[in-house]
Amino acid sequence: MANSDLIVETPHGASIQRTKDGHFMVCDGENHCRFTRSLYSAEQELGAFETGFLFPYSTGFRQAQGL
Repeated sequence: MANSDLIVETPHGASIQRTKDGHFMVCDGENHCRFTRSLYSAEQELGAFETGFLFPYSTGFRQAQGL
């Protein structure tokens, strides 16, 4: 793929590239790739590759009442 098709590349080696049909290919640093139809979805996938999980993700744990 030409460099002009590259949208972003992270320090970890993950990237988003535009394909010829207008979709987006998101690859992690080990060349595991997924295809999406929108840039927004591609950014979400990239975030999942970089952090290891997708949002929404809750870290606000509370003790259950009455236990």
